[in-house]
Amino acid sequence: MPPKIISCIWCSKIAKKNSFQTKSWRNICTKGYQWIHQLIEERGSDLETEMLICGKCLAMLYKARKRRGTANGGASLSKRRKKIPKVTKQNDTLDNLINIEGFFGDGNDEEYCIWCLKYSTETVPLSAAERMSLLCDYKIYCSSNVRRCVNRCLEIPVQRTNEPTRLTAKQTISIINDLIDEVNRVKLMPIFLENDSVGSEEDFIAWTGWNLNQLMEMTSLIAPHMYKSKHRSPFAAVCMYWIKLKTNLSFRQIGTIFKIQTTEESIRKRVEDTFHMVSTHLYNALVPLHLGFHHISRTDALEHHTAYTKTFFGNNLSIIWDGTYIYTNKSKDHKLQQETYSGQKSRHLIKFMSIILPDGYVLDLIGPFKGKDNDAKISKVNHLSY
Repeated sequence: MPPKIISCIWCSKIAKKNSFQTKSWRNICTKGYQWIHQLIEERGSDLETEMLICGKCLAMLYKARKRRGTANGGASLSKRRKKIPKVTKQNDTLDNLINIEGFFGDGNDEEYCIWCLKYSTETVPLSAAERMSLLCDYKIYCSSNVRRCVNRCLEIPVQRTNEPTRLTAKQTISIINDLIDEVNRVKLMPIFLENDSVGSEEDFIAWTGWNLNQLMEMTSLIAPHMYKSKHRSPFAAVCMYWIKLKTNLSFRQIGTIFKIQTTEESIRKRVEDTFHMVSTHLYNALVPLHLGFHHISRTDALEHHTAYTKTFFGNNLSIIWDGTYIYTNKSKDHKLQQETYSGQKSRHLIKFMSIILPDGYVLDLIGPFKGKDNDAKISKVNHLSY
């Protein structure tokens, strides 16, 4: 494979990549070389996603910058830098700039990725929530025109201790208003959102018993059958359903967790309706695919036979009918108390009948039935249905 050929963006010198000749070459795509980017544009050239410069040209530009800076009393070559004046303690008051201690970023970030500080043509703008997240989590100030690489280049943004944050009064007012808007948004934001959640993966499991990916998969099953309202999304509905089953909180308490904004009685009713709706949609989406005589073919069912059943019954399909049960508490209702009491187990319970294949594969589950009835009575009553 022939070696890749690269060229210097300043003098157009050509060389082989990774050769001895290119050891002194530098990649100048980052924001630290912004003054060189300005010089390239002044020559009438366009900036590129990958820009390399040879060591000779880089040294020459640094020397010219130093001479120019001395001649102009320290003025920068970059016209962009003139938009944000260089400030010292002596002229802070004169220029009406506020020095924000402990924060970094000069706001000159329209053409550079705010995460990796590289020049790129494939960037997307950040939302107000993402900008406030940068400010609060990483103490990085950025303008409203800030952008980021499309491919989400880094998980943690590059540190920029050489870019102190100095803001005008107008910029300070703007960022305070943005923070107020963000606080108001978070106040009304549920703790569980599929794309912008303040909860961690452990929080999802602790509250619902499922991780985020599993909850999103369930949401994809019911979303086509549910409409999205201003009070809850399909994802929030799934979370409400599993939080109720996992914690047994009241519907009113769950409504508080999800910040449902309506009247007191309507909060409880909306969460209750959502719970029953999700239950119905999950049943329709999952149960017919995994339970019932119609979810599996006879050929597939025969594959669940054991060596014993094949020996004694040959190619005939064999199923096993067996009872199972769920223990319940003693009811205050006398009639229900009588019907759920099992004399065999001496406990209150509800019975279900399992129809399984010889290797244990559950074919169907029918019920519920009264706890006082034995398996023979239940099978006698229900044999006509099967």
